[in-house]
Amino acid sequence: MDFKGKVALITGGGRGIGKAAAMKFAEGGADIVIADIDPQTGKDTSEELAALGVTAISISLDIGDISQIESMVEKSVSELGSIDILFNNAGLTRHISFFDIEEDHWDQINRVNAKGAFFCMQKIANQMVKQGNGGRIINTASIAGKGYRRASNAAYAASKGAVIAMTHSAAAVMAEHDVNVNAICPGIVQTDMLANILSLRSTEVGASSDEVKAMMTEEIPLGRPNDAEDVAALAVFLAGPGSRNITGQAFNIDGGMIMH
Repeated sequence: MDFKGKVALITGGGRGIGKAAAMKFAEGGADIVIADIDPQTGKDTSEELAALGVTAISISLDIGDISQIESMVEKSVSELGSIDILFNNAGLTRHISFFDIEEDHWDQINRVNAKGAFFCMQKIANQMVKQGNGGRIINTASIAGKGYRRASNAAYAASKGAVIAMTHSAAAVMAEHDVNVNAICPGIVQTDMLANILSLRSTEVGASSDEVKAMMTEEIPLGRPNDAEDVAALAVFLAGPGSRNITGQAFNIDGGMIMH
């Protein structure tokens, strides 16, 4: 992929899927904005990217705070000139059983995964319209938003279902501006987030984290969970020229766990 002359903004870009995607965009020549709630992680990743010969900046972002989203957009455009690609990836979850979800859990998860994702998409879509050169928006959803029965919790499933619905709405609005909007729906991904879920679930079922992971892996038809790089590769494809006529879609990347 050739992304020279493009600026890619990645939320949750300091680690995991976001970092893996940032590396792939940078390898293609894109300049990068890393937005992450952890300033040190974001700074470390931006320094790794700069070593590849691109311009990379880091911005501390609580994506649930609309004023911080607005400041992020302003700083990105001020320093790099444009935002051509948004990988709207920041998110959170934890393992909570259906009957144990409380209002605080619901609000915390949906503040980031639904509200934050929407307003980040909205503000950057508006910037893309001003630029007048089209653009690409890729939202990170989940197979949890499509009915995966072992989702980490119902609030998370609801938030990711919202991301899929918002992707459809935004794609319809942004088509006339030549901005493609799609979502990716990962299954099990080997990241720090998965490690935390495994730890909590292992306590609940009385098995080790490795045993719980093995049970989860048995449900994957292809027999392997995603690495962060697997998901990043799909995000990069959806930002590249080969996807120019793809919009409003939500693609599973899960080894066959959800086949629709």
